[in-house]
Order: sequence, then structure tokens, then C-alpha cells
Amino acid sequence: MNSVFRKLQRTQLLTVSVLLIISSQAFSQDSHYWNIQYGTKATLLGGAVIGSVSDLSATYYNPGAISLFNDPKLILSAKVYQYESLSVQEGGGANVDLKYSSISPSPTFVAFNVNIDSTRRNTLAFSVLTRQSMKFNLSTNVNVTTAFPGAPTTSKTSGVSLLQDFDEVWTGASFSRKMSSIIGIGATTYVAYRNQKTSMEAVVEELQPDTDVASILVYRNLKFYNYRALIKAGVALNLNPVTLGLTVTTPSLNVFGSGTFGYNYFLSNPDTVSENVFESNTQYDLKTRYNTSWAIGLGAAYWGDNFNLHVSTEWYAAVKEFHPMNIEPFVAQSSGEVIQNQLNQQLKSVFNAGVGLDYILNERVTLAGSFITDFSADIDSVSSNISLTNWNIYHISAGSNFKVANAEITLGLSASFARDQMKQFPDFEDPGDLINAIEPTIEVQFLRIKVLFGFIF
Repeated sequence: MNSVFRKLQRTQLLTVSVLLIISSQAFSQDSHYWNIQYGTKATLLGGAVIGSVSDLSATYYNPGAISLFNDPKLILSAKVYQYESLSVQEGGGANVDLKYSSISPSPTFVAFNVNIDSTRRNTLAFSVLTRQSMKFNLSTNVNVTTAFPGAPTTSKTSGVSLLQDFDEVWTGASFSRKMSSIIGIGATTYVAYRNQKTSMEAVVEELQPDTDVASILVYRNLKFYNYRALIKAGVALNLNPVTLGLTVTTPSLNVFGSGTFGYNYFLSNPDTVSENVFESNTQYDLKTRYNTSWAIGLGAAYWGDNFNLHVSTEWYAAVKEFHPMNIEPFVAQSSGEVIQNQLNQQLKSVFNAGVGLDYILNERVTLAGSFITDFSADIDSVSSNISLTNWNIYHISAGSNFKVANAEITLGLSASFARDQMKQFPDFEDPGDLINAIEPTIEVQFLRIKVLFGFIF
């Protein structure tokens, strides 16, 4: 029986590594900065409008441009539905893929202005936008019967599950002043609210020949919220037929937040009771923080008779390592060992760029398309385990804008895709030989399709 359980112990070590691998990858997009676009026209242009934004999505893209509008209007961007797919090929070992897909409402953006100056030199606007969002449940469960040489047949079940659900919403007030007919300056003060839930579970159970059951369970649960404040300032220049823009975003100032962290690790060894493990701890009302970086954006556009060309770039500074939640060490109930559970986050500097094109069919219909990069700020060599992804995402959008009466309607499609190599998860089909079965890397594929719909009135 000892030989059989030693194989289960090998499974134990790799089961724990499953959680570490998954949590360090975490499959959410907050190591990306250009993952969500705002506004109607700006969405089709991939957000490459820092130097050319012409509606109230300027509250985010370039607050300096707001005062240059002739007629600011309410803008409601309602990207109706999005399809997301995540595939980890052979993530659970040979012939065991990990997959997740969903169809859900896409994040929205709403903005409106308030008249505070009859000369229209000064403009006040308000906006609400979803800055980050990710929801998914990735899991697998495998039941196998294995015969080891010289040992009776045993039955095993193995599984792993990861639930990720987080949103970050920014609410902003923008002030913009028209310095002259060609120059506008402005700033948006944002309050950011982040709410995150992550739970990870791995389990291995073995029915041994004498009907004893050996089992391992590792479970981690994280819940926290955090409020922060930041400012995004911008300058816009209208040098017809060329427009330019410059923006600066400050790091965020943590205001307050609270969280809960739960950890459980149980090992039942019917053969050697001294090897049993019982480690359980839940901590409440933990202080939270979430640090962000400086960012500088540049954009330009050429406005022609039949087409408009838009280009934008944005650089994000690195974020030094910090602890989103301060988790206190605790003493394991079974061994008396001091257990450290620390959450880390650290990001490298990244530089993104994008290009968009409008083709004017007539005074009421315009076709638009774009391509932008969305590089990951994850650092491979750093053990960050709150919500990071290594892959680089590329976004392609296409559609049309057309006028109906006094409204402007936008229809289109957006595709986002990524591919990455990562360390392989354990082979659940053969938990008796997990160490030898693991390959160095596996392939992860991400795809998101959005149906775009929005209007300005």
C-alpha cells in the first residue's frame, strides 16, 4: 500500500503545482491596458483616437478634446453581446483539454455633458466605464482505473477547478477648457472600484485495494474590493486637416478596501497517520491595495475628403512589486508549521500602438476598421498570483457609422485573439506517473468576438 500512496504523494505535489500554475496565469486581462474600447466611433477605430476623438468618449481618450466639440451629445455605447473562448490544449494531460466559452453582455460606456458656460469655452462632463472585466470557470474531472506492475488495481479520481470573476468600474468627472480655436485642455478625475473573486480547487482521491481511501484537497478562495482615485489629463490640437493629442495618466491613489482570504489543504493517508495534513485558515477584513502606473499617450489623425486616418500609441510605466492584500501567516493545525500565503503583483512597462481608418461613402454612411496591439505587462520571472496573463492580444474591428435623423448609429464586429505557451498541468489520466508524463509546455488559445451596437443622440 505504501508504494501506491507514494504515487499519490507525487500526485499531491503536482496537484499543488496546478494551483500555482493556474493562479499565476489566472486567465484574466488586467495585465493588458487596451483590452476594452469605449464609445461608438472609437470602438470601430480600436480606440486609436487619442489625437482624433470627436465624441464624449474623449472623457477617457483625451479630455482636452471635449471643449473643441461643436455640439457634445449624450453617448451610450452598448456592445450587445460578446462570445469568449479559452482553450488549454492537453491542459489535463494527454487527450484532456481544458475549455471554457461563454456568451454574455459586453461592458458598457455612458457619458453626458453639462452646460456650465454660455460661451462654451468651458465644458463639464461625466462618464462611467468598465475598465477591466473577466468572468470564467475552467475545470476538469477525470476518473481512471490503473494497474501498477506487481500491485493490485486501484481507482482514482482527479480534478481541478478555477473560478475567476472580477470587474473594475471607473466613474469620472471631466473638465475641459477651449484655450483657442485650435487648442483644448482638460482632465478627468476618476474613482475606480475593483471587485474580485477567485477560487481554486484541486482534488485527488484514490480507492486502494483494501478499500481504504486516500485523498488530497487544496482549496484557495480570494475576495476583495478596493477604491482608488486617479487623474487623466490631455491636450488636443486641431490643425485642420491634421489633429493631434497628448495624454498623461497618473498612478492611482489607494483610498480604502477590504478582503477575505481562505486556504485549506487536507491530506488523508490511511497507511501512515503521521503523514496526514490538516491546514485551514480564513482571514477577514484584510486591508487591500491595487497599484497602477504612469501612462503617456500620443495620437494623430489626417482628415481627408474620402478617408480619415487615425494612429495612436501609449506607453505604460512599470509597476513595482506590491502586495494587493496583506495576509498574516498562520500555524498549521496538523504539524505546527508556520504557513505563509502572500499575494504579489508586479508589471513591466509596455508600449501599444494602433491604426484606424474611416472611408466616407457619403454624408450619411462611413465604413471603419482598425488593428491594435495589446501587449501583456506580465513578468515571467516574477511569481505574481492575483490575476495575470502572459499572452499578447491583437484586436481587429470593422463596421459602419450611419446617421438616422438626429442620431448616429454604429454597427460592427470586433475580434480579439491570442496564443501562448505555458507549463503543462498534471496528466490526470495517469496520476501514477505524473512526473514523467508532463511535457515542458502546452498551448493556450484565447478568442473573443464582439457584436457592436451603439448610438449618439
